[in-house]
Amino acid sequence: MKSKLNILAFLTVTAGVAQINFTNPDHGSVVSYQTKQIEPTNVEAEGSPYFDDKFKYGQILLNGEPKTTGNLRYNAVNSEIELQKGEKEYTAVLKRNYISARISNRLYKLFPYFDNSNDESTRIGYFVPLNEGEVKLLYKPEKKLRRGRTGTTSYDRTTPPRFIDISSYYIKKGENPAEKIYLRKGSFYNLLGKDKIKEFVKANNLKLSKEKDALKLMHFYNRSMQTK
Repeated sequence: MKSKLNILAFLTVTAGVAQINFTNPDHGSVVSYQTKQIEPTNVEAEGSPYFDDKFKYGQILLNGEPKTTGNLRYNAVNSEIELQKGEKEYTAVLKRNYISARISNRLYKLFPYFDNSNDESTRIGYFVPLNEGEVKLLYKPEKKLRRGRTGTTSYDRTTPPRFIDISSYYIKKGENPAEKIYLRKGSFYNLLGKDKIKEFVKANNLKLSKEKDALKLMHFYNRSMQTK
């Protein structure tokens, strides 16, 4: 037993990326990242709680540095990173602000954000940062389960429950909680300051309903902050 503990301790502190066999949760340092085992969902509904049901090769990062690799996927309903242990077995990554995950080159990172239902309330959730810099545009991949409806008469239509996409965008300034933003000109003007970005938007004919144009604006905004 003592020798086994010594081996685990060594693997935990070893530098670099460790290839982890998720079929054995006691192997390597992966145990440091997992919560309890998750039971597969048995909800009968249209659609899926995932944007991609398949587990894909990914990395778990500690303070931005890759530490373990394995098969991962993102649960957009529960806001969880799932680790594959077997064909029908998986666990979830601990939700800690220093732990993030990269799946198919997409980074999932926890950030605090304002809950729109109560402006004074903040929550923690996974976001995909879309740019570098002091001010970031964040994508929040999210789904929810919409209840079904049973027709009460022969004229009413019965609709089954289904998972729907409610993904959104946020702006995060420095260490402040992220604020929801809509991909339209007025929303960017309100959060970034119309006087600071109007000329750039007009000169470059940016369509801020398009993510790629919104990112051009973010790059400009961060550069302009650095020159002041």
